[in-house]
Amino acid sequence: MPDRYPVFAPEDIPGIALGSMNDTHHEEVTLVNALGALLQQARDGNTDEAAITAALDEWIHHTEEHFARENRLMQEYGFPPYAVHAQEHTFALENLRKIQQQWTENHDVDELSGFVFNTWPQWFQMHVNSMDNVTAQFLSNFID
Repeated sequence: MPDRYPVFAPEDIPGIALGSMNDTHHEEVTLVNALGALLQQARDGNTDEAAITAALDEWIHHTEEHFARENRLMQEYGFPPYAVHAQEHTFALENLRKIQQQWTENHDVDELSGFVFNTWPQWFQMHVNSMDNVTAQFLSNFID
């Protein structure tokens, strides 16, 4: 994905078989786009470090809850490849926390922008299209 704002337009988000997961993905993209807007402003010379920090914190908190909910549902309904999907969540959260720590230490707009505009969207698109798609298909047999 190119280095651009918004990070994702609504039509860029792959739809999957479970409405609640789609809703969560849209919420996450809204948070990422809000952070992306702040980063774009910073790159244009109007840096609000406190707002960037707050937006990053909110995104990470949402992602923690998002992954915890998915992990709980996969366990509750006996999703066979639960361990693989849950490990991917752990990996993604570790990367988010790492970029958060780097931001806290050096407030490097370019470094955070690279993650928000390039690294994360590529991962998110792949994760939703593969792991979340299969998980939603399975869970749709039991819920929503």
